[in-house]
Amino acid sequence: MKAVKFLGRGRVAVVEVPRPAARGDVVVVQVTSSGICGTDLELLLPAERPLPTTPGHEVAGIVAEVDHARRFRVGDRVIVNCHVTCCRCEHCRNGDLIFCPELKAIGFELDGGDAEYLAIPEASLRPLPEDISDELGVIIGDALGTPYHAAKKAEIAAGHVVGVFGVGPLGQMAVLVAKSQGASVIAVDLNPDRLRAARGFGADHLVNPAREDALATIKQLTGGRGLDKVLQCTPSAAAFTVALDALRLRGRLIQVGVLARVEVNPLEQINNREIEIMGSRNCNANELPELIDFVRRNPKVKDVITHRFSLSEATAAFEAASQGRGSKILLKP
Repeated sequence: MKAVKFLGRGRVAVVEVPRPAARGDVVVVQVTSSGICGTDLELLLPAERPLPTTPGHEVAGIVAEVDHARRFRVGDRVIVNCHVTCCRCEHCRNGDLIFCPELKAIGFELDGGDAEYLAIPEASLRPLPEDISDELGVIIGDALGTPYHAAKKAEIAAGHVVGVFGVGPLGQMAVLVAKSQGASVIAVDLNPDRLRAARGFGADHLVNPAREDALATIKQLTGGRGLDKVLQCTPSAAAFTVALDALRLRGRLIQVGVLARVEVNPLEQINNREIEIMGSRNCNANELPELIDFVRRNPKVKDVITHRFSLSEATAAFEAASQGRGSKILLKP
């Protein structure tokens, strides 16, 4: 079968690899759509050496082969949860798969879905309802699920002013989620095309730090009060600093983006204004019914998908994603 491989230093290739086989509770899924995520671009693509595993952690497909699976049969449409866990610990029982001490993720430690077929334990599969397309199944698993989970942590309420920093695909969904909860949204990004896309998902104000003083503009837009909540979706330390300083007294920042280091003055930026900072990673497995319901009530979710490439065009797809062209880019085996 065909599969994508990262060859190091931004190079992408489509290669022939053996098709996986079902064994025990591991089933084989025929991939119908997979999504390119910012995490792929930030953590994997720049690697110095070739990576051994196939990328792709946003996946939907059809069960193609089973061995001793109990819940799924050949022909079932599924969303793939990227986290493969023990299924026994307290975190797994609570649906908090990200905290499982044995966690491995497809597209990272395990082969992912940027391929024609994917082998995955059936515990990591979720049924995809007939009225939800495969493409929306891809979005639900991460690009929507992650900001949805973060917005719940933020406890956004009607009348809040929410800043969404970074309006790539995930940030655009964050705008949509915040608007659905009655907030006024200020979108902040350096990419004018993505800012325009954020407007389409309901952003009330657009701020481009390349063209204006973002902090001063946000203060002006909020009458000097600052933001009630921030969904910080970028890997940028500069964006984090502005977002933190833009919060009102006792405001709350949810850090969603992959950010390794940032310099903070806790006394001035946190203590004196009693600021809350919380981390958020992916979504809880038990939130899938809520996400399905959100997609049904918000058909604009599909608009985050702007480009579709065949698997053989993966090099061009990752080039487009790296250059920030469009929003969510899908690979279609």
